Amino acid sequence: MLTRRTLNRLVGAGRAPEAPPWRVVARQRLAAWDESLIEYRGSEDDPIRAYLLEPHQPRAGRPAVLCLHQHAGEFDMGKSEPAGRAGSPDQAYAVELAARGFVTLAPDALCFEDRRDEVLAGAQYERFAFAERVLRGTSLQATYIADSRLAMSLLAAHPTVNARAIGAIGHSLGGQQALFLAAIDRRVRAAVSSCGFASYESFLRGRINHNFAAYVPGLLRHGDTGDILALVAPRSFLALAGDSDRIFPIEGVQASVELARAVYAAQGAERSLVLDIDSGGHAFGQPRRAIAYQFLADHLTTEKARNAAGHRRSTTMSFRSTAPSAGRT
Repeated sequence: MLTRRTLNRLVGAGRAPEAPPWRVVARQRLAAWDESLIEYRGSEDDPIRAYLLEPHQPRAGRPAVLCLHQHAGEFDMGKSEPAGRAGSPDQAYAVELAARGFVTLAPDALCFEDRRDEVLAGAQYERFAFAERVLRGTSLQATYIADSRLAMSLLAAHPTVNARAIGAIGHSLGGQQALFLAAIDRRVRAAVSSCGFASYESFLRGRINHNFAAYVPGLLRHGDTGDILALVAPRSFLALAGDSDRIFPIEGVQASVELARAVYAAQGAERSLVLDIDSGGHAFGQPRRAIAYQFLADHLTTEKARNAAGHRRSTTMSFRSTAPSAGRT
């Protein structure tokens, strides 16, 4: 059985870190929010750059969302895509959430954009970063989690943010990381994973390769993806999936949610876990984003979500026949 203590041990997670000092590199005032390019030191003391978007008319108690970018094999883009500065408009969720009143933070993951290597390019550096950490007894996932927890601490310490109303969202790699982060860090009150997970057993059966951060040494000795999701209970979690997603088999998504469903039910939180499946593929088109944003608004901007440990909504499965707009894999 996978416990939070075991998962923490596997990825080297301890207590939540203190908020890192950060500096503003560049700042501009946009239509409805201020955009700041900020820099702070990461878990391995390397510089991390992120876009911080703050709605105009600052006030205390705003909800916030950590926006974790996709992979897509495009290592030149990290934070800039959710911030709407590059890439697909379907990935600009930090911008779209800021327009809805959320404070958003979009950092680079290791290997992407401003955290690329000077010697090894793209996938070669990602492979090296993974191999180096395995040799040292850790994993790339451990680095991603540690860096995301620093970002959570930064948001929690922000003067306009309600530290009890912080969520996480991501597509593909970002959705994977939203799941891992929510399982480990209880400060995540609501999370959205778009095309971000299926069972590891379904990957093995289908001979499906994934990003190197997906692989945590020893994990399958204790459980599978559904056991990770179960650790999020009773907090709110939305999984968005397409029944024709070739790299996240839908049966592996459903099996993971069904396993976690029993744990949510045992905690009286059946309504907190939602799986929405449509007939699309690996994308984060407008219909899916609309569902995601409403979910975050429902769970992070209500009085109950601000003051309680977890907002309880029903575990449901929703099937829609409309396909979302195409996106990069």
